[in-house]
Amino acid sequence: MSNRVYVGNLAWSVSWQDLKDHMRDAGDVQYSKVLTDRDGRSKGCGIVEFSTVEGAKDAIEKLTDTELKGRKIFVREDREDGKPRGGGARSSPSKGKKEDGAADKATPAAEGEDSTPKEENTTQLFIGNLSWETTWQELKDHFKTCGDVEFAEVATGRDGRSKGFGFIKYGSAKEATEAMEKLNGVEFMGRALEVRLDAKA
Repeated sequence: MSNRVYVGNLAWSVSWQDLKDHMRDAGDVQYSKVLTDRDGRSKGCGIVEFSTVEGAKDAIEKLTDTELKGRKIFVREDREDGKPRGGGARSSPSKGKKEDGAADKATPAAEGEDSTPKEENTTQLFIGNLSWETTWQELKDHFKTCGDVEFAEVATGRDGRSKGFGFIKYGSAKEATEAMEKLNGVEFMGRALEVRLDAKA
């Protein structure tokens, strides 16, 4: 568990300051960022770094499904970009993960160190910023354009309503990578999808 969390289903109008202020309910926030596309528009998700791991844990437990500017957000551990962003010492974005692969394989014991070689074989994708109306079948059909989808799921709460994110599993890592490259940021049912490899898989 790291001290960073991924926050999804953000309203388009949420700024990094809005996000930071909201997440302060869980602990001392050192860093907050709303992810944007090349045009500077929000992708509907962001990253928040707390001063302690406890703060991140509290954020996941207490702030998931809380409302921020009219939308219920979800909070989970930031597994993908943790290392490059860690403490600001290395500022390279997600593209830097593959470049670090050789070094990562030598130190699998450290938190997140083995994420890169694992990602090379990852067949499952995390899909964020889904429309509330999107069903697992619609999600599956959309991602069929990049390969054979073995599994599709839209995460739901106890009340059965969508949480605004889901998962897709392909038959091969190549198909998963292709889907991430082709469909990340592409609009689906009125929202620009956030597609990335699911390191938890």
